[in-house]
Amino acid sequence: MTTEARNFRILISIGGGPEAYAGLRFAARLGGRTCADVALLYVRPLDSGLRTGGLELRVARENVLGWGLELPGMRHLKAARDILLELGQIREGGGDPWRYHELSGDDAGEWVREYRNPCGGAISLRLRTAPDVTTAVVDEAASFGADVVIVGGSPPVAGGLRKLLARKPLSLRIAAHARCPVIVARGMEPGHGLLVCVDDTESSRAALAGAVRCAANCEGAVALLSVAEDEAGEPAARRAVEHAAETFRRAGMEPVTQLIETGRPVEVITRLGAAYSLIVLGESEKPWFAKAFSVAHEVAARAESSVLIVK
Repeated sequence: MTTEARNFRILISIGGGPEAYAGLRFAARLGGRTCADVALLYVRPLDSGLRTGGLELRVARENVLGWGLELPGMRHLKAARDILLELGQIREGGGDPWRYHELSGDDAGEWVREYRNPCGGAISLRLRTAPDVTTAVVDEAASFGADVVIVGGSPPVAGGLRKLLARKPLSLRIAAHARCPVIVARGMEPGHGLLVCVDDTESSRAALAGAVRCAANCEGAVALLSVAEDEAGEPAARRAVEHAAETFRRAGMEPVTQLIETGRPVEVITRLGAAYSLIVLGESEKPWFAKAFSVAHEVAARAESSVLIVK
């Protein structure tokens, strides 16, 4: 999924929810196919205990080195480590010692432990302290050079007034601000293929390269979908699907299905996408504060399946 002479890099935001851990299992499978470097990040609030001072720092070190559960965030990273052990990605007792990184000035805050997976890719567990989780994840993705961020999705957003008043879920805030592709993980069951959604626009065609890279490294067949809002838009939708199909063929992949549907794009994509492991859409050209009203982010908010927003 990258043309650079380095391993593909996956950053997973671990928040303790089951979808984050499903995303970890997906990343482990993907990493095994591509020998990726995988970083697991837990961000805790800046003021969540164990602040500055020699005694507090000593306690923090002892807790971290011994997988102490009192240190905020360690429960989540320990659960992630146990999944990696179960999947054979790391071995018990392996890895380098925990290292302390001073980023925020919180003595209990930034810790990293690194392992190697069987193919030689790097796996790191990262505990970070920050006043804002979204900013911390986006910054970490940039400094790590992530090719994709995986974040556990919240339950689909309710409609009506409740949707307008509710705060945007963390996964969608990260998707709006991150500069690399983001997977909003829900279920992440492999083997059901990818639904790649396209339209007859320059931004959609530009996103095809990222969709092709994703399909080349993910399990499952590729289905193409373009949705026209009415019959008048069907020729443009057909052009988009045919162009996408030719792009995939040039990359050595033959799409198994080419779908032209009519209706509201968000509703059609979420309905059809429920049968697939991953829905793939290009990022909106709207500014970050308006992305919630784009098709890609609406689908990410409402879909039952996982959604990859390509940038």
